[in-house]
Amino acid sequence: MLRYPSLPPAFFRRNRERLAGQLSSGTAAIIFANEPLPGEADTTLPFQQNSNYLYLTGIETPGGLLWLYPEAPVEEMREVLFIQPPSPEKRLWEGWSYDIEEARERSGVQHVRPLSEWNTFWRRMVSRVQAIALDFNEHDRQTQGYLPTPAHRFARRLQTELPGHRIVRLAPILAQLRMVKSPEELSLMREAIQITIEAYHLLLPLLREGIMEYELEAELLRHFVRRRAVPAFSPIIGGAERACILHYTHNSQPLRAGTLVLIDIGARLGTHCADLTRTLPVGEISPTAEKYLRWVADVQRYAQQQLRPGISIEAWYKEVAAYMQEGLKALGLLPSDAPPEAYKRYFPHGLGHFLGIDVHDVGSRYDPIPVGAVITCEPGLYVPNEGIGIRIENDLLVTENGCENLSADLPDLLGV
Repeated sequence: MLRYPSLPPAFFRRNRERLAGQLSSGTAAIIFANEPLPGEADTTLPFQQNSNYLYLTGIETPGGLLWLYPEAPVEEMREVLFIQPPSPEKRLWEGWSYDIEEARERSGVQHVRPLSEWNTFWRRMVSRVQAIALDFNEHDRQTQGYLPTPAHRFARRLQTELPGHRIVRLAPILAQLRMVKSPEELSLMREAIQITIEAYHLLLPLLREGIMEYELEAELLRHFVRRRAVPAFSPIIGGAERACILHYTHNSQPLRAGTLVLIDIGARLGTHCADLTRTLPVGEISPTAEKYLRWVADVQRYAQQQLRPGISIEAWYKEVAAYMQEGLKALGLLPSDAPPEAYKRYFPHGLGHFLGIDVHDVGSRYDPIPVGAVITCEPGLYVPNEGIGIRIENDLLVTENGCENLSADLPDLLGV
């Protein structure tokens, strides 16, 4: 019933085996599905699955959990998926959802049970384990506060009812596993990137005086849907000075001839994302704007040359930042005696991030990047007083000898 391509059950089985192999003796893992969040009145917000649960099961629907305990005395207690089977009423109002057999086929988990059996199962198994590994969202952009997720509620219950059991963090283990992309993941990401590249070529001939930013957004959304994809994030389409707002998503203003428009978009195809940015001319642009564009493209090339396995994103950023500092002096935007971090006035954001199931995927910017990771590379130049904001973003696969630009089919200077 899904409209997009699915990863094979073998992918999810392999992920569970790798996770099970990382669990310490006496430790069971519980990974909860996300739950729907209430909207206004009788509505719910659009559902987004827990990425780690998705990585291990492939199940997109809310309200389930995965149990992994390799040391269980019998095979049917070592790997169990609990789901909420659809009721007749739910099928009447919402249509298809996984039943037990369909969840077994999709996930590759042989032992699938109704969620209503979980509490009884838990009480039978709790005395056999010494520690419970739980999956909390530890992304560094989630530090302002935490929603009371199923994992948080279960942790509080465990501490109250069974304080002798240790709680172990799954996030670091799963982050290490997810950073290295499998051939199946890379195939899906390459297709998502190709869909995004196609959208850019559709938008290019539409750039003219007076066209609204949201009209461009409408065209790319139409293309994504026709290709079985959805936006991986809210599209950023900012003309002229609006391109200097890093996460501008109003997309409400007309384009003006002789200016630049920054377009930051990405398709999500099934479970995996693309994330590309190009800054395009609306008609003939000034020599200064073209000079700035070509400089950012040069920084993009330099950054790709510096990306290699074993370097961290933080160290990579610092190498490229030093190059940008000297380039900004050559452009005349910084004086020759500018302090070391003066470049941040014109480049206030990071150089890249991990990409995969999430747009800002798991992984630490301070740890060595492994072969098989996918990293975005997005140098930019923002000069608000000149009404110019530029960013060029590619998706790079880290290889043994450096990196492969997965988005190489899209010219950095598209339309210039």
